[in-house]
Amino acid sequence: MPYERALKLLDILSETGIAKIDIMGGEPLLVKWIYDFIKLALNKNISVNISTNGSLPDFMPKFSGLNQDNFRIGISLEGSDELKHNSITNSSHFNNAIASIRQLIGSGLNPIVKTVVSRSSLDDIQNIVDLLKDMGVQQYYLLHMDVLSRNSSNINETLDFADFMDFFQKLKEANNDISIYKVNASCFEKDSLPENSRCAGGVKKLSILSDGSVFPCNLFHNVETFYLGNLFKDRFEDIWMNPKLDFFRKHKANHCDTKDCSNKASCTGGCPAHGYFHYNNPDMPDIRCRT
Repeated sequence: MPYERALKLLDILSETGIAKIDIMGGEPLLVKWIYDFIKLALNKNISVNISTNGSLPDFMPKFSGLNQDNFRIGISLEGSDELKHNSITNSSHFNNAIASIRQLIGSGLNPIVKTVVSRSSLDDIQNIVDLLKDMGVQQYYLLHMDVLSRNSSNINETLDFADFMDFFQKLKEANNDISIYKVNASCFEKDSLPENSRCAGGVKKLSILSDGSVFPCNLFHNVETFYLGNLFKDRFEDIWMNPKLDFFRKHKANHCDTKDCSNKASCTGGCPAHGYFHYNNPDMPDIRCRT
């Protein structure tokens, strides 16, 4: 996205009354204008969350003067040592990620550190927690793994939501000296949603690509069936009232036929993006729940 268009995006969001933006990647810190963009967003009273792999520790001191009430930065850490992290991420960023976390803490910021929970990482997550506590990290997030892949080894790596929740609760109870949170598809916890919502997509959030294309959430990117319009060409009101969003806003029943699920009463039917990807039907059961 050219900088001039990024400024236009901020104007549109501000005029529309959007209160929060979440900047994802790729690696957003590679965008030359990203720091100026964040400062301008904060000046427009828009809160900013940004996620990075931590590969650019020299960038981190730039964030030192930003208001922590409105700015949050998350760094991915997928292993407790260089071998484990680099193996999972297929990168060589472990030492840089650790340096980035230390830079942020040294600058008076309170970074969020995040790990995607998989069967391969389960046994190492307590080691990650111990490492973070030694570094002075106060906030740690477990991410329920998405599996938009038909590779059987990737599918087998994921936990169903009930197992993810059980692991999260046990880890949290065992580490009351650090704040541990979770990130998972909203469809698994319908109490977090407005009544009759299928999930947060198109209800509590929208996702925008760099060309201005809008989708209900990032997991539907480039799926033409769920294309809602272009923020640089169409009025926000028309995008927000697109009839395609009725699917997310007028949910009536959980169609999942998964048996003996302890979370069924709290679920709207699993992530529709996973149902669409694997079965071409957003109301099919979430493949992560097929135990």
